[in-house]
Amino acid sequence: MTFKIKHRNAEGAKDEENHLVVLGGMRIFLVLTLVVGALLFGGGMLIYHTEREDFLERIRFSERSAIALQSSAMARELDRIVADILYLSKQNELTLHLDTGDRKAIRDMGREYEQLAKNRPNYDQIRYIDAKGVERVRVNHRDGQSRVVPLAELQDKSDRYYFKRCIPLARGDIYLSPLDLNVENGVIERPFRPVLRIGTPVFDTSGRKRGIILINYNAQALLDRIHRASYPAEGGCMLINCQGYWILNPDKSKEWGFMWPEMRDVRFDKELPLEWKRILDEEHGQFRTGPGLFTFSVERPLTEMQAFSLHLHDPTETIFEARHESPRFWVLVSLVPPAILDEQAHSLLFKLLMSGGLLFALMTFGAWHLALAISRRQLYQKQLEAAALFDALTGLPNRKLFFDRLEAALTLNARHERRLALLYIDLDGFKSVNDTMGHDAGDELLKQVGTLLSGTVRQSDTVSRLGGDEFAVLLHEVANVEAAALVGEKIVSVLHEPIQLKAGSTTIGASVGVAVYPEHGDSAETLIRNADQAMYVSKSKGKNTCTMAGSPRHANA
Repeated sequence: MTFKIKHRNAEGAKDEENHLVVLGGMRIFLVLTLVVGALLFGGGMLIYHTEREDFLERIRFSERSAIALQSSAMARELDRIVADILYLSKQNELTLHLDTGDRKAIRDMGREYEQLAKNRPNYDQIRYIDAKGVERVRVNHRDGQSRVVPLAELQDKSDRYYFKRCIPLARGDIYLSPLDLNVENGVIERPFRPVLRIGTPVFDTSGRKRGIILINYNAQALLDRIHRASYPAEGGCMLINCQGYWILNPDKSKEWGFMWPEMRDVRFDKELPLEWKRILDEEHGQFRTGPGLFTFSVERPLTEMQAFSLHLHDPTETIFEARHESPRFWVLVSLVPPAILDEQAHSLLFKLLMSGGLLFALMTFGAWHLALAISRRQLYQKQLEAAALFDALTGLPNRKLFFDRLEAALTLNARHERRLALLYIDLDGFKSVNDTMGHDAGDELLKQVGTLLSGTVRQSDTVSRLGGDEFAVLLHEVANVEAAALVGEKIVSVLHEPIQLKAGSTTIGASVGVAVYPEHGDSAETLIRNADQAMYVSKSKGKNTCTMAGSPRHANA
C-alpha cells in the first residue's frame, strides 16, 4: 500500500512538472511571439514610412522642378520680346525718320517689321505709333502671312488704353498689358487667341519722346511653353492672374472666367480661399491641404521684363531693380490630388499585409526587405541628385551643371592662359515639328539634336540642354576665335541636314551665338550675355546662322 501511494505521488509530481513546462513554454512562446511580432511590425512600419516618404519626396521634388522650369520658360519668352522691342526702339531707320522726317525711312521700317514678323510668327502686329497716337508703321501677321498695312489704312489709336499707358513711360521702361483673349468687333475670337501687348516709348537723338513701339503678341506660344515645362510632373498645370482667374487649368471650362459675366465667380480664390491667401502671403513654396499638394510661385512679369530692359540699357549693373513694382502678377500653381498621393501608400500597405505571414515564418526576410528599402532610398536620393544635374529627356548636362563647368573652366583656363568658347544654340522650326508631327516627335527630335551636337564636338567638351529647344556648348579649349566660329558653322550645317524621326523626315535649323574667352569677356556672366545676344542677332538675320559676339566686354563692364 505504501509503495502504491508513493508511486502515485511520483506520477502526480511528473504530471505537475510537465504541466509547468507547458505553461512556461507557452509564456516563452508568447514572449517570443510578441518580440518577433514587434520586430516585424516595427520593420513593416519602417518600410512603409520610408517608401512612402521617398515617394512623396520624389513628387515634391518633381513639382518644384516643374514650377521652376515653367518660371524660367516664361521669363525667357518675355525677355526675348523685350529684346526685340528695344531693338526696334533703337532702329536706325526709326532714328533717321524721327530726326529728319524722311519718308523713305518709314518704308524701310515697314520692311524690317515685316521680316521680323516672319521670323517671329507669334507677333500678330508690330507698330510704330507717333506721339499723337497715330499709327505710322504697322505690320500685320496672320496665318503665316505678313503684310505692311498701307498708309490709308493706318488708324488713330490715341484713345486706346495701351497708348495712354505706354506713352507716359520713361526711356527704357516697358509696358505690359493684361493677358486676355482677343476680341474682334465686340466678339471673343474663336478658337481663343490669348493676347499680350508689349511696348516702350521712343525718343529722337535730342531726347524728345516721339511715340511708342508696340507688339501684339500671340500669348498662346507662352502658354504652350508653360504647359510643356510641366512635363513629367504629376500635378495639374495652372496659371492664375492677380484676380484669381484661371488662364490655364486642367479643366478647360474654368479658363478665362473674367471674359464672361456668367463666370465671374469661377475663380481660384473663390474655390480655395485659404490656399489662395497662403500663396499670396508666401509667394513661393509648397504645402499640402485637403485638396492635395500645392506647389506655387508668384510671378511678376513686368518687374522681370523691366529688369531685363534695364540690364540691356546698362550692362554694368549687377543687380537690377524695376523703377516701380507692378501690382499685376501671375501665379504658377501645380496641384497633385490626394488620389495620386495616396495610391502608392494603399498599394504598399496591401502588399505588406499579404506578406506578413511569410515574414512571420521567415524573420530574416524582414531584414532583407528592410535592406532593400534602405537601398532603394539611397537609389532614389542618387536619382534626385542626378535629376538636379542632368536633363531628363536628353541625358545631357542641364543648366546648373553646365554653368558650374563653365565657371570651373574659366578658372582653369585663366590659370593656364588658354581660350575657351561658349556657343548658345536655339533651334529654328522646332515648334513646327511639335505642331505638325506631335510632341513625341518633338521629344525624339531633341534627343537626336543632343546626339548630333555631342558628335560634332570633342569628348572633352560639354554639350547641355538649357531648356525647351535651347542648347549650349562649352569648348574647353580653342586655339583662336576663328576655330570657335568654325565649330558654330559646323553645328549650323549639321543641324540643317534632314533628321529621320519615327513620324517621318524633318528639316530644322539653328541660330548660334558664339563668345570666346577672353576676347568677348573674362567672366561667366559676360560670356553668357554676349553669346546670348549673338544668338539673338542670328535669329534676327534669319534661320541657320552663326554669329560671333561683338566687342569684348570686361567682366564688370
